[in-house]
Amino acid sequence: MRSALHTLFVILLLATAAAGSSCKSKKQATAATSPKTKGLTADQQAEFAYDFVEGCKERMKGNVENAEARFKNCLKLNPSSAAVKYELGNIYRFAAQYDMALRFAKECASDDPKNQWYQLLYIECLHSKRLYQQAAEVYSRLVKIYPEKPEFYEGLAAEYMYAGSYEKSYKVYDELEKKFGPNESFSLNKIKLLKQTKRPAEAEQEFKKLIRLNPTEARYYTFLAEFYQDTQQNDKALETYREVLKFDPDNPMVHLAMADYYKSVNDKENFFREMKIAFENPDLDVETKYKILASYYDLSARNDEFKQQAYELAAIMIRVHPKSGEAYGMYAEYLFRDKKMKEARDEYVLAVTYDKTHFDPWNKLMYIDADLADYTSLESHSSEAIELFPNQATPYYFNGLANIQLKHYEKAVESLRDGIEFVYSNNQLLIDFYSNLGFAYNYMKDHEKSDKAFDDALKVDPDNTQVLNNYAYFLSLRKKNLEKAEKFSRRSNELSPNNAVYMDTYGWILYQQGKYAQAEEWLASAVKMSGKRSAISEHYGDVLYQLGKKQEALIYWKQAKESGEGSELLDKKINDQKLYE
Repeated sequence: MRSALHTLFVILLLATAAAGSSCKSKKQATAATSPKTKGLTADQQAEFAYDFVEGCKERMKGNVENAEARFKNCLKLNPSSAAVKYELGNIYRFAAQYDMALRFAKECASDDPKNQWYQLLYIECLHSKRLYQQAAEVYSRLVKIYPEKPEFYEGLAAEYMYAGSYEKSYKVYDELEKKFGPNESFSLNKIKLLKQTKRPAEAEQEFKKLIRLNPTEARYYTFLAEFYQDTQQNDKALETYREVLKFDPDNPMVHLAMADYYKSVNDKENFFREMKIAFENPDLDVETKYKILASYYDLSARNDEFKQQAYELAAIMIRVHPKSGEAYGMYAEYLFRDKKMKEARDEYVLAVTYDKTHFDPWNKLMYIDADLADYTSLESHSSEAIELFPNQATPYYFNGLANIQLKHYEKAVESLRDGIEFVYSNNQLLIDFYSNLGFAYNYMKDHEKSDKAFDDALKVDPDNTQVLNNYAYFLSLRKKNLEKAEKFSRRSNELSPNNAVYMDTYGWILYQQGKYAQAEEWLASAVKMSGKRSAISEHYGDVLYQLGKKQEALIYWKQAKESGEGSELLDKKINDQKLYE
């Protein structure tokens, strides 16, 4: 809120500059299509006219090089043509060739001092070269020639400001006001200059003058109140805010300004009270509320008081705007950050229900589905996301993942193959695509394509431990390429030591190779490292059985049974107390 006055001032200055640079096609054509051709033969005049018109056509089509060539030929025929110099100056200005632009602009401005378009081009070129004082001098001449054009006064004031001549700039605005009457932009720019030159008393009077001109314009009161805050006059600031609330009590921007005031004086209770009043108002747009809650995000992660406030404001925003996808999305962001996954998913579902156009809520929704292992929802949400965002890679990835878990392997392969072409500059996602293709093809018993997918993943990152481990494990289950499997598994354990899953894979490969003593050592460590009953226990039981430790094997088979992760033959092993493979 406090930057509103400064922002408006900058916008006004930019608007002034734009007035000088915008193309005034009809008047410009009048100035430029009547070039003097004295001293030329009839043929030369005809050639000049043809090239000039063609040059203008080419410029309007955007064919700058062709236009430049045409105008240069005109200049050869008539080196004194101000109109041609003007056209070339414009071409070079738009091409950011400021030295060339300045040369031609200066010449055409000198040739015809009363042509405002030539002078404005010259000013713009001077401004581009940061020759602000010279630009001001040209504006001064324009003001004398066209005393009824306020935009030239404003341009002059702006150039003085850029040049650091704040007093001169102020005097121009003063003259503007006297000549054309009171105006908001004149006053606000005068205030900016008064603050720049450290004249707070005069700035205060300018604010009050604005209020007198329009006593029911709430913005002017907030500008004045913010000025009082900036000058450490807090009592006057509060009095001014209360004054505006007498005639505009429901103005949410005033309540936000008051919240900012109370924050500046460390009055936490009144700060939050004013913030809630603003949020309760449906006239305060969702975008503004969203930005305020976004500003809370990092602070609330470290401060419980701010976190409580953020959640309360988010709940108000949803209640006041019950059909806003942005409102639900922001609430979901907080829940997601705080690892309240189920609650976050509910809010993201509402966010994408009311607004399907933003990809990020869909992406978070799919991530949470995967995190909660709700693959039915993941399949549904990712399918809809693919329809809405067909060029985004992650919906295809999540759809492939979901279909693998749901054992719809052909659908998984289709999604993964369709989506991989949309992966750009993201090696990890590319690896995930290839790796999941490897899984899907493996479950389809298409081992050749499965191996190729894993090989493609390792081409992207030869030391990806997960791919090395999974590839090695699938090879070991098929009892194929066990030397390759051992090499990959050994490498994954070198890169990530003390990982129970990777140790289990390596032990299992040794088991398949008949190296039972070594396998027992690795699998025993894996069981100890995992710290829980799992499929690793079944592998350990198998190797114990091979080593003649049948009663110990039975203990670990039962542990695997308790984990619910054993193989299809596990019950038979336990019942018969015998190894089956």
